[in-house]
Amino acid sequence: MKTAITILLLSLITATEGVAQPDARPREIRFSGASVDTLCRELLDARRSAESEGRLDFAVEVESAAIDDDSVEFVARVWLGSARAVGRIHFVGHSKMNDTTLRRAMVVNERDMLDIRELRRSLARINSFGVFEPLTLPDVIFAVVEDGVTVDLTIPLRERKSRWWSLSAPLFPAVALQASLASRLPPWGRGVFEAATYFISLNVAGFAKPFLALQRPIIPGQEWLSGFAITPALSPRAMLVSYGRTHLAHSIGGMLDGSVEEPLVVPVTSSGRLDDDPLICKPARGRLWWLRGIGATALRIAMP
Repeated sequence: MKTAITILLLSLITATEGVAQPDARPREIRFSGASVDTLCRELLDARRSAESEGRLDFAVEVESAAIDDDSVEFVARVWLGSARAVGRIHFVGHSKMNDTTLRRAMVVNERDMLDIRELRRSLARINSFGVFEPLTLPDVIFAVVEDGVTVDLTIPLRERKSRWWSLSAPLFPAVALQASLASRLPPWGRGVFEAATYFISLNVAGFAKPFLALQRPIIPGQEWLSGFAITPALSPRAMLVSYGRTHLAHSIGGMLDGSVEEPLVVPVTSSGRLDDDPLICKPARGRLWWLRGIGATALRIAMP
């Protein structure tokens, strides 16, 4: 079945005295005999481009019309929206961690061009602290300032409980059952001495003698000053080896993780009526995606 797809790209951005204004002159990109997969690829590429320029108003809709029994025409309307720059970045809801530590974890900075993909990466780095409830992009509050091109970001944080326990079953018959009781230190100090980035734990492995450990997990923005454990149960050499293994796992894990792109859900109208089933464009998996999963699993087993 032949499919004719017409993509109507509406560019809404012009600059008039420094303020972004809509552009009433659309650009047309036509595809002859293309498939729905081609349409989805174009829409996903448009979204990636919009996200890299901080276009928060990006929107898509598709209209379908039957040409004959063997072909359907799709008209996709893409609103890119206005490109944005980052104004102020505010963190709210936190009392146990300094603003400086949070800002070091951000890869989106004030006065930079807003990049939605980098903002997602920044939220993932904050999530890796383990201090707050997981953050996602919908949690961020965007406020456009008076100039029309700058947006302030407010990131609401919800602190987790400062004490927790864990129990892990053996992966292999020869490995003993492990249990730990941990507590994060009170909020005082700065930099490498910021106590809230440390936790102390009481650990038990099988029938061995319990031991205490002071740990500072990997802190984004302070990688080489974190990722270590101090405990009388290990020699200085063993603690140094543990530090090296932790950073090796962190480095390799970063290369294996890759970025996760969400599907694009597009409303579809036919004969002026909204269809019940939207068009769902799923991003293609990256090359060697299966190897990433195997590698990540192996790291979790070999370097807990």
